[in-house]
Amino acid sequence: MMMQGLEFSRVEYTLNEELRSVHKDKNELCRKLHDKLQEAIELESKLVPLREKVAKLEEAQKADAKKMSNQEKRSIERETFLGKVEQDRDKASKELSETAAELAQVREENNGFKKKVDELELEITQVREENNGFKTKIDELQLEAAQVLTFGFGAALEQFACKYPDLDLSEFSVYNEVVDGKIMPST
Repeated sequence: MMMQGLEFSRVEYTLNEELRSVHKDKNELCRKLHDKLQEAIELESKLVPLREKVAKLEEAQKADAKKMSNQEKRSIERETFLGKVEQDRDKASKELSETAAELAQVREENNGFKKKVDELELEITQVREENNGFKTKIDELQLEAAQVLTFGFGAALEQFACKYPDLDLSEFSVYNEVVDGKIMPST
């Protein structure tokens, strides 16, 4: 009886230690998941102004293209303004090139952010899968602990029945409680 009690205590201790370890791992994974989500939110918040800038640059590019077209028409119609139109055209062309270069750079940065977001989403999926595995393990350990408790209680009842064969053990159950000095079914 003493050996079984010690064995039960060791099993219970081991299960409790493993359960604490799983809870600790779960908490760590939750913290990592939160950190990764925060990073994703921060990256998304950086993308919004860049998208706005891209839209403004595209609008500016369209406006510059329209302006250039109008100036070319005027240069054909009015040779007297040829010098000014050429200067304006050169200026608009330079701005358009700069805008195109800025747009290409912003698109490249945007692609880098999209790639980072995809990587983070993949990592989040992996962490969620790990977390689900830990939840399953916790459930299995809890079920196993309950089975060990029930088995141990049954073994104790068998020992009492062996030692005291005339004793009625039918009112004893792992689910009963002692209330005001009486054995009562748990509620």
